[in-house]
Amino acid sequence: MPITEPDRAVILAAGLGSRLTSETGTPKPLVRVGGKTLAEHTMLALRDGAGITNFIIVTGHEADAITAHFALIARGHDVTVDAVTATDWRFGNGASALAAREHVGDAPFFLTMTDHIFDPEIAETLARHVPEPGEMCLAVDRDKDGIFDLDDVTRVLLEDGQIREIGKNLDAWDAADTGIMLCTSGLFEGLELAAADGLHGLSDGLRHLACQGRAKTAEVTGKFWLDVDTPEALQEAESHEKICLSKEGQRSVSEPAPLGPRYGNS
Repeated sequence: MPITEPDRAVILAAGLGSRLTSETGTPKPLVRVGGKTLAEHTMLALRDGAGITNFIIVTGHEADAITAHFALIARGHDVTVDAVTATDWRFGNGASALAAREHVGDAPFFLTMTDHIFDPEIAETLARHVPEPGEMCLAVDRDKDGIFDLDDVTRVLLEDGQIREIGKNLDAWDAADTGIMLCTSGLFEGLELAAADGLHGLSDGLRHLACQGRAKTAEVTGKFWLDVDTPEALQEAESHEKICLSKEGQRSVSEPAPLGPRYGNS
């Protein structure tokens, strides 16, 4: 079976994001970094790096406001957005990802979280590592010294370019999970196996695929990425010289966002 190029991306935007939201009072996808929201950074990195123009947004917490914001971005950047609500998003990001299963089609698709900002070159690199049917490929970073929050990073143990083990509490590990991956429908098989065990994280699903030799990696060491999950990470993102991840001089289309005074635009 010939390998098909990826033609869309799933962005998980369902979580509560309590560590950041409690500080900003704003739903995490709507938090601004360098004049753009996290949502806009994510979409533009995938568009500019891999040519993705079709997006599936998985929502949960504050679904209406987040869906409206992604629609605003789509109008400004000539991309399409389909929103899916994950009814069981509180279980974990694996449960949120499963909500997109009927919407991705047969082609490989990118998957990431809306709180991850990253250099478009990461998406470009992943696009050159299209997985075989039933497999997936995770972008990993081997530079442990360059990781912003080493204690909170998801760790990956590698073997011959494949994931051998993945989790936050590994003692022996080789690289960090950047949170950006290129998947096939095999991802959902892993997530369902994990859910049957009562585990609902993305890493839980990847662990099942890894046991079957179906979880590959692409090294992106040296490329900028950051999980903006805490006030400290937000400050790091705002001060980083690479926070403008789209083409230089491109104006944000999400300001002002029609979200009302509760969320503001600062």
